[in-house]
Amino acid sequence: MEQLDFKLPDFTRISWVGETTRTVWQPRIERVRVAWHALEWLSVLAGIRTCAVSVLSPEQLMTEAGEWAKHGLSVLPVAMQGVSQYTYANKPVQPEAGQPFSFRCVLGLPQDVSRFKEAWDADDHRAIGKLLGYPECCTEFFYEVWVTHRMMDTTWPMAGGLHTAATNGHCLQAIGYVEANILWRWAGVRAAPHLPCSFQCEATRSLGQQLIALGREAGYAAEMDWLLEALSWPVEWSALHGIAEIKTPLFKISTNTDATSEKYVVQWPGSAYPAEGAAGVCFPYRPYAHPRPPHTDTLRQEPASMSTWYAQDNGFPSRAVMDEAHHPLVALARVTLAGQGGAVLDLGCGNAVLLSKLYADNAALIPFGVDNVAAHIAHAREVLPDFAANLVEDDLFAADMLWPPDRRYALVILMPGRFLEVDAARAASLKARLQQHVERILVYAYGDWLTRYGNLQGLAQAAGLTLGDSDAAAPAALAYFPSP
Repeated sequence: MEQLDFKLPDFTRISWVGETTRTVWQPRIERVRVAWHALEWLSVLAGIRTCAVSVLSPEQLMTEAGEWAKHGLSVLPVAMQGVSQYTYANKPVQPEAGQPFSFRCVLGLPQDVSRFKEAWDADDHRAIGKLLGYPECCTEFFYEVWVTHRMMDTTWPMAGGLHTAATNGHCLQAIGYVEANILWRWAGVRAAPHLPCSFQCEATRSLGQQLIALGREAGYAAEMDWLLEALSWPVEWSALHGIAEIKTPLFKISTNTDATSEKYVVQWPGSAYPAEGAAGVCFPYRPYAHPRPPHTDTLRQEPASMSTWYAQDNGFPSRAVMDEAHHPLVALARVTLAGQGGAVLDLGCGNAVLLSKLYADNAALIPFGVDNVAAHIAHAREVLPDFAANLVEDDLFAADMLWPPDRRYALVILMPGRFLEVDAARAASLKARLQQHVERILVYAYGDWLTRYGNLQGLAQAAGLTLGDSDAAAPAALAYFPSP
């Protein structure tokens, strides 16, 4: 990466793709930032890291130092800097006389704070990185990029551009773990506190998973969901003449970077897309959808030959009752997938009427289903004849043909009570498959299952699942398995 001999001053500007998108996601991102600030010190308290660094105003220092002291943690200012209006800056702002300032502080146990101060005064990057819990590989990477090559932005080297020539001009594709994706750091969204050595860094992934699990335990489950959701979306970073542009489905960020005479591009392909995201003609935006009829939760009237079993196979007395019960599932799937294609699996699909509604609503989906009643699957193949081979008669806990190594499901639909009907070993086996092969899990329940456990949240918890950000009384919700 050939650098020019000038550097622009720090700046960061965010341009949202629309007011609706901003209304939904700006408060969520702010909550993620607040959660991350808490995780910095909670990770030290939990023993995940030895020390943490935080930038605090004098007023914040007075308030937070007292709170940390209650937990046996000490805090020490190690530098004074000017106040930045930006969430992320490549370098500290120099303080000016008479202007507001903040402290860069280290917190930890007293003896660790003392060790950090010694390393800070000695400009010992390796010792600092170790005390902050950064992976050794990432600390060495930081030293090479920031100290040896004097670069302020690690994005291009992190994608492999420091030692590997791009195969497509100056464009690299970043494939790796969401925990190592720091392309959202200018907006304050990240799962790791450091600058990773690569998008495939296993140590960064492990640290990020620990921090996310800690966040959930600390009461920030919704914030951790939003964080992971954002990190799974496509993003493009580009740099030219000292200006970087980071394009996301929600907004575009303009900021300063290393100055180059040629354009450099890093693309994170992502695995999902937000319902509120912009459409466009080039990466990272999803293409404009072709006009299609208004979506509907119901199909045309079923043929007379289906009328005796169309609803009854699925445990409903009539078509009307079934459609009412299916409505929140279809609506949630619509918002969750937002026109995204991919495989969708119904574990306990009955005669696949629900799958057929999802497919009628989004023709980019590929339906799969399993049910242990032969008549149900026979009827399912009438309802979805084009996908008959994907509809399997089997025990949902033993249907090996649904889980080939290379298959990923964009969505799996599951009644969590199924986990409570089998022994722990069979439940654990299916949970492992879901964690390996599935992007999102949509859970639901009807009738006695909700009465017995109070609501869907109670049933999900009994089954070992945690609901995302949703009304506890809702009949359908997204869910995940909490980290061990």
